[in-house]
Amino acid sequence: MLLYITRKNAPSIGGMQRFNQKLIAHLKEKREFRLISWGHSQALMPLFLIFTFFKTIFLRLSGKIDLIYLSDGLMSPMGLVLKKLLSVPVAVNIHGRDIAFAFPGYLTVVPAALRKMDRVICVSSQLKEICRGYGVPEEVLRVIPNGVDADDFTWTEDISPLEHLGIDPGERTILITVGRLVPKKGVDRFVEKILPPIVEKEPRVLYLVVGDGPLRETIENTVREKGLEENVRLMGDVPMDDGKLKALYCGADIFVMPNVEVPGDIEGFGIVALEGGAAGLAVVASRLQGIQEAVSPGENGILLRWDDDRAFIETILDLIRNPAKRKEIGERARQYVIDNYSWDKIAGKYSDIFSELRSGVKP
Repeated sequence: MLLYITRKNAPSIGGMQRFNQKLIAHLKEKREFRLISWGHSQALMPLFLIFTFFKTIFLRLSGKIDLIYLSDGLMSPMGLVLKKLLSVPVAVNIHGRDIAFAFPGYLTVVPAALRKMDRVICVSSQLKEICRGYGVPEEVLRVIPNGVDADDFTWTEDISPLEHLGIDPGERTILITVGRLVPKKGVDRFVEKILPPIVEKEPRVLYLVVGDGPLRETIENTVREKGLEENVRLMGDVPMDDGKLKALYCGADIFVMPNVEVPGDIEGFGIVALEGGAAGLAVVASRLQGIQEAVSPGENGILLRWDDDRAFIETILDLIRNPAKRKEIGERARQYVIDNYSWDKIAGKYSDIFSELRSGVKP
């Protein structure tokens, strides 16, 4: 039986947490597995890893597992020890920062462990190339993108989505960004350099920022300095499972993903761009890193150079002024996501890899 290990799961909130929630739910429909997961502060993660290490040994020695899946690369050194100690195949996922984390020694230890894994599953081709650059053998590398459940972003209630949250959209055009408030997400730059010229020409714009993080205070200060208090709302962390995140997506008009280039912290795929498309939004995103695999121009969004402020301003203004255009882009994006990124299909690809490993198929 498969042992699924993740250090990022509900009730904590984030892209990797949603990834694990969805993969776990859909994988259950395809195969049996045991789960060891952590859904709280990462400050206690060392204790979780110690518990997991000894729990895994117990499960293996008692004959209850014959395959290990680690949901991110940070755990690969533990996976290597377990593989050698227990003679069990190990698969590991790579999402982005877990292969680019700028911490002393990290990019020596983790790639060395990945080179010994039986399968390394990357969520984008770019991450595969990074892994290959670190010496991970081509034959063990696989690419499986993240998935989306379109039903999670389909509004069926009679009340309008934002009114459900007590927000009166009025006649405003709603922009939305979903992600942690960290430098690579570019929200601070967007509020400082891109949003003010947009508001100057189209003052009835409301920008909803979903997520929290170390840059929140900086962004709040910029909002005050730029006089954008009526145009920006920082919503904080919003969980998926109570319907609030769905309401925010479905109540918006344009999804903005203004990522910037930050050494040591890359965007592995860009799942939120697919979520925006699944909600029927026009997606405007940076042409950067793994986002380029999540957003296909002409299919489910618009890609712009991450450092081209003028292009972001003009593109968003054009979409604000052309509701029919953004609706057409959003409808096309939703169908594209449904056709290519359903979680049922994605979970099936993971299950196939696990079946390969259990049957002893060589890379």
